[in-house]
Amino acid sequence: MWRILQVIVLLVYSSVSYGSPFNRHAPLAVVFDHTGQLRESYDYIIAGGGTSGLVVANRLTENPRISVLVIERGYLDGQENGTSVPGLSVPTKYVRTDTSVPQKGLNNRTAPLYTGDVVGGGTVVNGMFFARGAAADYDAWEQLGNPGWGWDGLLPYFKKSETFTPPTAEIDDMFPGVISLDLEPHGLDGPVGSSFSNCQYPVIENFYAGWKSIGVAINPQPNNGEATGAFYSTMSAYAKNQSRAHASNAYYRPIAGARRNLHLIAGHSVSKINFGEKNRAVSVDFMSGTTNETSTVKADCEVILAAGAFRTPQILQLSGVGPEPLLSSLGIKTVVHLPGVGSNFQDQPTLYMQFRYGNYTFPTPDWIFSNASWAAEQLDIYYKNRTGIMTIPYLGGSTVAFLPLQNVTSDYQSLITSTSVNPSSLFPPSTHPSIIAGYIAQTELLRSIYLSSHTAVAEIAWEGGDTVPLAMIRPSSRGSININTTNPTSPPVIDFNTFSHPIDIAIAIASVKKIREWASSPPMRALGTIETFPGANVSSVAQIEQAIRNAATSSWQHPTSTTAMMKREWGGVVDAELRVYGTQGLRVVDAGVFPMSVAGHSSSSVYAVAEKAADIIKAAWI
Repeated sequence: MWRILQVIVLLVYSSVSYGSPFNRHAPLAVVFDHTGQLRESYDYIIAGGGTSGLVVANRLTENPRISVLVIERGYLDGQENGTSVPGLSVPTKYVRTDTSVPQKGLNNRTAPLYTGDVVGGGTVVNGMFFARGAAADYDAWEQLGNPGWGWDGLLPYFKKSETFTPPTAEIDDMFPGVISLDLEPHGLDGPVGSSFSNCQYPVIENFYAGWKSIGVAINPQPNNGEATGAFYSTMSAYAKNQSRAHASNAYYRPIAGARRNLHLIAGHSVSKINFGEKNRAVSVDFMSGTTNETSTVKADCEVILAAGAFRTPQILQLSGVGPEPLLSSLGIKTVVHLPGVGSNFQDQPTLYMQFRYGNYTFPTPDWIFSNASWAAEQLDIYYKNRTGIMTIPYLGGSTVAFLPLQNVTSDYQSLITSTSVNPSSLFPPSTHPSIIAGYIAQTELLRSIYLSSHTAVAEIAWEGGDTVPLAMIRPSSRGSININTTNPTSPPVIDFNTFSHPIDIAIAIASVKKIREWASSPPMRALGTIETFPGANVSSVAQIEQAIRNAATSSWQHPTSTTAMMKREWGGVVDAELRVYGTQGLRVVDAGVFPMSVAGHSSSSVYAVAEKAADIIKAAWI
């Protein structure tokens, strides 16, 4: 893991104020703590106050005649420094950790799934990476039967969510030709800050020079639908004060208390949707996270699920919407037999390679952990003038290489051919035929994507430290999220099904070799770069594969696609209007609706999807 075990390091910095203005000027958000404060009914009930839930709640309540209740398991963050200062770790209380079943592709090791457990969801705790996917990612969604969900249909919503600020002159001068000043692909007046750190480790010049020297192009504008090459990414931060931009301070806090038609109850989870005639969602049951006391609230118009790709399928299945054999086995009455609920699960397996540098003497990201006085000095610089290393996201950053398959290996065509399999062999024998039909439709698109020079399959990140994450961002493997109990407080069963498709492990092996080529390039050799894991002695294909299976994790923390927007006969769960098949008054608006994962990080796409979802819902008022 990318120093994930060090997430509590610097916790003392992230949980106190140091006189930070983030605490002194925090708006007084109105949050209900008790069910007795709620109305008997609302026009819209939103299950989940994470990224997508807050976006939709904000946009719907622009109409003062519309009432909305958001029910969120987590609590509103206290605007601690760790949720505001990019370079500090977030408080661990805002991160939920769940564990998968043993993964055959990881030599029967389990894998964690980390999600945000706080109002604002993953955007409060993520690495702040704010680049979009390639145009082909979203065009594939449209090609799977969803008119208006391609790149052209989503671009206005990417812009609507964003306020972009170009880099400082110092950063632009440090990396000439690396960052485009073109404003056209960006939004300029949206709620989410999109900007660049105003400080960077000088060694990053070697990162770009290394990739360029081995034929990987430098891409100054990855947000125009060409998310490939080595680039310096935007991050979700407000440029003026270099603070984290997340869904809570972008979409909730600015209106909290001012819109009496928006209510939020924290510390509670939706446990069940109740249906009336013609399978209309009429109310939800929800539980206190402290007492397990259950309450019910009515929905006059719709119930909107925004609990994320992990939790939304659990709510649907507990409510009788899902695969009938599974529901029957647990004694749950089937409201709608939807085999796709919980299937098609996608995340991005990641290997963390390790290096050391014999000629690298100036500050590195590792000094945050090894040099306490330097770290304190950087924090002081940040508070005084909003500059310095603390403007770079903790354990992350903005410098990445997104590699198309033909950049990973010149033998890419034969790699695709040699890893071809019968799609049915990748699923359990009891899998519903619609799930396999949908997967076959996806694989036809995946083949063209793998062959394209405009779409990436691997992400390599480096901020100058000893860890180089390799994320396999274009998986062909599919997993599942399913309940195994009727107890809503028990987490669902997570099966990433990591490396079940042979092309995923083949690309991972080729990507390790590509990283070694980069690390051996003249610009990186100048740093005295030496690989320490897996290590130069791990050289054969079999040895590299074993190292990956022994050390990789299943997730890059981008779970998607468990309630896919696809045709029902392809295992889809929602239509292009995000309505759950076979029901009325029920939609899903979170990352679960992605038919296929985005080759990259997901937060900017979730914002765009939620913005579009809000417009779709409002269009129904007309």
